Amino acid sequence: MKNYEDIINNSPFILNHLISLKETHDYYLNQFLKKETEISYSQYYMFMLLYYEPDVNQSDIAKACFMNRSGVSRTFSEFEKKGLIKREINPNNKREYITTLTDEGLKTAKFLEEKEFEWDAMICEELDLNRDELMELLSKLSMKSLNFNRNTF
Repeated sequence: MKNYEDIINNSPFILNHLISLKETHDYYLNQFLKKETEISYSQYYMFMLLYYEPDVNQSDIAKACFMNRSGVSRTFSEFEKKGLIKREINPNNKREYITTLTDEGLKTAKFLEEKEFEWDAMICEELDLNRDELMELLSKLSMKSLNFNRNTF
């Protein structure tokens, strides 16, 4: 019987390696989400998007996270109850909220960002690329894939 390492090492497909990275990353991250935060794994990317893109609206977050607006709204209500975000009606558009992280939300986001950088450093430590070079390469691959699908289908 083959072990997991043999399957990964012998895989001829980029996607298998990307899936392995995603799954092992998710396992790593979930340990901190469960023990150190009030954020579930399914809420993580929405929450961190608020940290990295403070002016983003709920519709943009829904698009970026492949969700509908009502799902984002429900999650934001939970974040609000937990004291992680503050929402105010946009004075320029009464149908839109301006959403910001509270001090507790910022503290949580910085903690999670630190864990992300620890993960990145760990997976890059034995590569011939530094983190920035790897990010540039992955970005090119992602954009190539996106553009291929847009132009083909």
